Amino acid sequence: MSNSDFDRLLEQRLREISVTNELIKTLTSELELPDVLRIVLDRMKILTQAEGLSLLLYDGERDELVFAATETLRENTLVGKRVPSNQGIATWVARTGQSAIVNNVAEDPRFYNAIDRESKFATQSILAVPVRREGQVIGVLEVINRYDGLAFSQQDRENLEGVAVDLGERMDAATINDQRLLGDLLNEVAAAVPSEASSLLLYDGNGEDLVFRASRTLHSGLIDGVRIRCDQGIAGWVARTRQAVRLDDVTKDPRYYPDIAAQTKFTPKTMLCVPMLSKGTLLGVVQVINKMNGGAFSDDELRIAQTLADHAAIAIENASLYRQAYAASITDDLTGLHNTRFFNRQLPLLIQQGRPLSLIILDLDNFKAVVDTYGHLIGSQAITYAGKVIKHLLRPGDIAARFGGDEFVVILPNTDAHTALGVAETIRAGIEAAETLDDREVDLSGVTASVGVATFPEHAGTAETLFRVADTAMYSVKRRGKNGVALAVVPRAQHSV
Repeated sequence: MSNSDFDRLLEQRLREISVTNELIKTLTSELELPDVLRIVLDRMKILTQAEGLSLLLYDGERDELVFAATETLRENTLVGKRVPSNQGIATWVARTGQSAIVNNVAEDPRFYNAIDRESKFATQSILAVPVRREGQVIGVLEVINRYDGLAFSQQDRENLEGVAVDLGERMDAATINDQRLLGDLLNEVAAAVPSEASSLLLYDGNGEDLVFRASRTLHSGLIDGVRIRCDQGIAGWVARTRQAVRLDDVTKDPRYYPDIAAQTKFTPKTMLCVPMLSKGTLLGVVQVINKMNGGAFSDDELRIAQTLADHAAIAIENASLYRQAYAASITDDLTGLHNTRFFNRQLPLLIQQGRPLSLIILDLDNFKAVVDTYGHLIGSQAITYAGKVIKHLLRPGDIAARFGGDEFVVILPNTDAHTALGVAETIRAGIEAAETLDDREVDLSGVTASVGVATFPEHAGTAETLFRVADTAMYSVKRRGKNGVALAVVPRAQHSV
């Protein structure tokens, strides 16, 4: 093995260790599942340097795979677009014959953001080098946003300049007009400097404006949410058998399922497909599609993909468990509504936003009679039933919680007092209408609700005060006979302001 080959192998192994360690850090993190999926995909992207990546989660109830995070490097809409002769970093490179590294385009006055608007892409950094033929600059090669998120380096510049020199020697009319050859060229660019976008721009016939002749960008989420059965496609086979596969010609494999390619307009050629398993349980599948340099994936790369998938499975399982634990920590066990802990945190946060909101406080009337007649178990079931009634009558965005015992609270974001009174009356009437407990011989006809309503900032300026005045309004209903709705009174101190 030559020194250069050894250095490349060492660099690959160090990168593999670094990326794996970064992924391991997410195993004990408290990230939401979508964030974990994105991190997993990014780490896969760094190591495999593929044109397409898909992470599919397994839905055991439906025995289906769901595309949860996807990235695809595809041709974009820029081919044929002209760049004005006085605009853009590529134009500057063509005019001066100098390469340019710009790792923060927002701070560079040469940046021409109309291209981003056209391609619906967010450029952060650019590396652009001139392309010469017979000593004359004929165009520019540029790459955008390094694939691993790092800054472009001088080594990247040298690598891309090497591709540009080779391109200039091969450039002729046939090459310029052959999109397949230009696609192969961008494969060489991707292998030299992996990035989220790459383009070849050449001067027009008048030698004035640069014109995009080949260009592609990384597209995320194209098929997120799409489902396939576990008897469909290579991913389905991997899910069913729990076996990893490496394919050198995907479309000739009898398991190939072409419908996804039709949706993405991205044809797989080579593929790694590995299962994500945790303690023998299938969590999903990872697909790595089309090596950027056009070659086939190796068994070593299959091993790397499986290693990352194993770590990803743990990270995804932990994220799911964290989400379940968090949900449990803010949920009332009896009713399934939010609990006091969540309410006490959420109300101040919403008030800090400064937008109007209303608060409903509701206490069940005559609930003690139910407990005395039927016992505490039936009493708990009656509270559960009341929670279902409240939940059913909420509007989208409303937040209900059981505050304790037989008392409930409802936060109505962006709701004035008049509208809040209507919502409160609907809930009161819904509880009054309940006559029996789920059609059993448990009489609930005597159970009603006393309801107090207060609005921020009309009745109070803080969460604590808003709760207090709504609670006072609720008790005023209790005192005058129960089963009613009352609006808070503006505190006397506010009347004098």
